[in-house]
Amino acid sequence: MEENNKKKKMIDLPFQIEGSLKKLFIGADEIKNKDYDSIEFLVDKLIPQGTLCALVGESDTGKSSLLRQLALSLVYGDSDFLGFKLKESCRNVIYVSTEDGEMATSVWLNKYFGEEIAKDDRLSKLKYVYNTEGIIKNLREVVSTNCVDLIIIDSYADLFTGSMNNSNEVRSFLNMYNNIANEFGVTVVFLHHTKKASAGMVPNKNSILGSQGFEAKLRSVLMLTQDDSDESLRHLCIVKNNYLPESEKSMSYVLRFNEHLAFDITSDRVKLNELALEDWIEDAKRMKEDGMSYREISDKLLKKGYTVSKSKLQRKLN
Repeated sequence: MEENNKKKKMIDLPFQIEGSLKKLFIGADEIKNKDYDSIEFLVDKLIPQGTLCALVGESDTGKSSLLRQLALSLVYGDSDFLGFKLKESCRNVIYVSTEDGEMATSVWLNKYFGEEIAKDDRLSKLKYVYNTEGIIKNLREVVSTNCVDLIIIDSYADLFTGSMNNSNEVRSFLNMYNNIANEFGVTVVFLHHTKKASAGMVPNKNSILGSQGFEAKLRSVLMLTQDDSDESLRHLCIVKNNYLPESEKSMSYVLRFNEHLAFDITSDRVKLNELALEDWIEDAKRMKEDGMSYREISDKLLKKGYTVSKSKLQRKLN
């Protein structure tokens, strides 16, 4: 009986945490009183603010171009990016580029703007980083003294030096960036690749190269895929987003890749399950294994009723 009375008295005591630990243990009442009505998005529907996200896809689909275009939309103060509303903020972006150097970046910028612009001070709000030694320390130092909306990591595979199939190593790496995102409210988007074996499959988060630990740590994953019938078209698919209903993720947004190496939004949307490769792909793979040329495969498929160009075969079979 005495023991039960002691327990009852303990239950009635307030749950108090003192000292430095008080900052680490936050009461649900305090959190509720912050009165957040909904999750804030840096890019409406696509990229939640202050989180880790990724854009993934096969090689040569235009992933880097899409992220560069997003960076420019932010620093130029655009109201939207490809029709998706942008959050009003400080409009500063950091682009960590491990694959393209200054020359390639300059070529892309000049191609993007054409003769439209000679100099614009707003471009100074987009900072490129090519030397990635000590990148976490350097990023933390910059975002601690500057308001930064977005950090783009192009690409994840170049900065992560562990085993991509080791979930513990992947999570440990991503935690360094997650700490920065949480502490400073900056969004981090990684560019990454999909598995070769997933080519032609319905776009899904299981197609991402490496451990499931990568996808699990991200709040949103976008996938960019090539259209099968029109080489200028891409499908932007939301294959994961913790804050959207499934109905918002069931169809792609169709983009057109233009002569400025940038994208335009179209009015079309396509169901994700309609983006799987046609049934000719297995025949084409066998023909290639038998040593047939792309021209020969194309001619053979035409006799079977499939019109498939050489360039499309090269893209899908390589």
